[in-house]
Amino acid sequence: MLLSLNWLKELVDIEDISTEEIVKRLNLSTAEIESVTKKGDDMEDVVVAKVNTCEKLLNTNHLNLLSVDDGINHDLQIVTGAPNVYAGMKTALVRVGGKVAGRKITKAKLAGIESFGMCCSETELGIGNDDEGIIDFKDDKLEVGASLKDIFPIEDTIIEIDNKSLTNRPDLWGHFGFARELSVIFDRPLKQFNVVDLSKLKGLEKISVKVETDGCYRYSALRIDNVNVKKSPYLIKIRLNYCGLRDINLLADLTNYLMLEIGQPMHAFDNKVVDGIVVRESKKEEKLLTLENELHDIPEDCILICDKNDNPVAIAGIKGGLNSGISDQTNGFLLESATFDPVKIRKASRKIGLTTDSSLRYEKSLDQNMTTLAIARLVYILKNIDEEIVITSELSDNINMPSKNIEIDMNIDTICERIGITIEKNRILSILKKLGFSIKEKSEKEYIVTVPTYRATKDISIQEDLVEEIARLVGYDNIPALPIQDKVTPVEVDSSHKLEYEVKILLAEKYGVSEVHSYVWNYADFNKSIGFDTKSYLSLTDASNSGQSGIRSQLVPSLLQFFDNNKNNFSEIKIAEIGRVCAGVKEDGSAIEEKRLAILLANTKKSEKELYFELKKMMEDISCNLIGSKIDFELDAEKNYLFGPASCKIVVDNNVIGEMGVLFPTIKQNLDKRFNIALLELDFNKFAQAEVVEKKISKISKYQSVSMDFNFMVPNKFTYKDLQNIIS
Repeated sequence: MLLSLNWLKELVDIEDISTEEIVKRLNLSTAEIESVTKKGDDMEDVVVAKVNTCEKLLNTNHLNLLSVDDGINHDLQIVTGAPNVYAGMKTALVRVGGKVAGRKITKAKLAGIESFGMCCSETELGIGNDDEGIIDFKDDKLEVGASLKDIFPIEDTIIEIDNKSLTNRPDLWGHFGFARELSVIFDRPLKQFNVVDLSKLKGLEKISVKVETDGCYRYSALRIDNVNVKKSPYLIKIRLNYCGLRDINLLADLTNYLMLEIGQPMHAFDNKVVDGIVVRESKKEEKLLTLENELHDIPEDCILICDKNDNPVAIAGIKGGLNSGISDQTNGFLLESATFDPVKIRKASRKIGLTTDSSLRYEKSLDQNMTTLAIARLVYILKNIDEEIVITSELSDNINMPSKNIEIDMNIDTICERIGITIEKNRILSILKKLGFSIKEKSEKEYIVTVPTYRATKDISIQEDLVEEIARLVGYDNIPALPIQDKVTPVEVDSSHKLEYEVKILLAEKYGVSEVHSYVWNYADFNKSIGFDTKSYLSLTDASNSGQSGIRSQLVPSLLQFFDNNKNNFSEIKIAEIGRVCAGVKEDGSAIEEKRLAILLANTKKSEKELYFELKKMMEDISCNLIGSKIDFELDAEKNYLFGPASCKIVVDNNVIGEMGVLFPTIKQNLDKRFNIALLELDFNKFAQAEVVEKKISKISKYQSVSMDFNFMVPNKFTYKDLQNIIS
């Protein structure tokens, strides 16, 4: 999120505090600062100029020769290709030697004619979105030769906030929330912005609003007519563009402006299309053409805003429809300000594949009390821009879910004990009051703290949350670092964790196997795409994300997915993981959780036989050197759908604990026929608990050893294991 320092200074008195100090204190107490950018430094000597004459240049398709008055030179020769230039126009001119977008302007020749400066569009100056032609200042009061920096707030400092640090703070998704923080940090009064009194509108016609879903917590609406001004003033344009949004038209810009100011998204509908509202759940196979002229399929269980004829005109909290949108011909509009179920907005946004500035805020859980405040503020700003507007309805305000009223018992001694330093009671109470908390005294050190609604949606609920509020605003850097007072005794390493680590080290150092970490999901779509279907004993209620259908019952498919993601970068892949699976469900519904070891070897040059015996050697090495147990391999009569003919069961203490072999030919073909692949999976806990074979030590024989070869003739069905048993 981007913050304008100029904007913040309008809301709290911090003029005398340096940018460095503001950034430092915000970083330490409130949110992580990503970057700080100076705006206006790349612009020099840009002034208001008046076009005296404008003539088309002969033998050119689009160039015009201008005589321009820049306040110093009253007959400056400029050549421009702007299609909208005309005599008498006031525009922005960069003089020779000046800069725009960091580029120095020099005398130039266009079509063989010298040009002494450059007339600029809003986009070229970075203060607006209009690039159809050069700026046309309609304001006759602008003085020719005046610097644009003296007229408009072009010089500003933009602070970029890491959005992840605001996830639990919906109150900080607007400038006013950060102004409140700065007022507490620097002990400065917070300025309240001006609004209109909506209660004075009672008696006017009421807008028809029907809310037919529990997913809409509050829906407020107001109708305004006789809007004559279509374009936003440059203050609004500049702030929107500096904060990452493009200006469109006055009404759309104002809704975005209020979203950036107080964090409440709003939407404006054209009165000619929408004169009543129905808020409902979406139905099967509904579609909406959105403002960007994109047709979206609307999944079920989304919230839709419809006109009084039940036709969808917006996806609630995400995007408005094209047919009901504001245009240059719009003279009246219906203003929507609402709050919705954050989970429904988040799920709808992901399903549709449409994430917007509005949806990002709605899914954080907004304060229901902001809806009417946002309308009152927008109407005040609009009235100052366009005095002729007429409010033609009273406020429609539908509340389905009242704001949460959270009260917390707070003990001053507990607060100080948790923070680790003694803080004066009055300072603790002052910090909380400035943050908007109400406080009622129970005794000398005990209080009942009422959480403001803008912090009660998902942020503050217990006394420990108040501890964090006070600690961060006292300053973590003001809390001295002290050594631990308690005795520190070494913890005995868990034997299973130790064995896990030793197995990973052996595979990595001796055999060059890389460890991977996967998620516990069963990716059914991927598994089916390569030719097999894994069972999932625990399914997900929402399986819409990346093919996740449930919790995996096997570990090997996860390694196959890693292989598939990396096969184009390597000719040899050796990976292993010790992870968890759900091998079944108990009678009480809880999962049968198992820890598994899985290894995958893939190579474009080695044969399947070589990989198979390399894998077998690894298992024997682990069993012999780390566990000290005897491991056996038995041919698998019932073939596993993952393994080809060359596969076997892994046996310890006469118990089958896993399986290994080469990958089934069809699956291998679907993955990548260049690679030969061998893999194994076993129950790691059973493997680790195998009986340790006692090692007998005897003297080395003083006689030279004799090696003998034996040849046996056996039936074709005999395996090496059968022969070994007979010999033993």
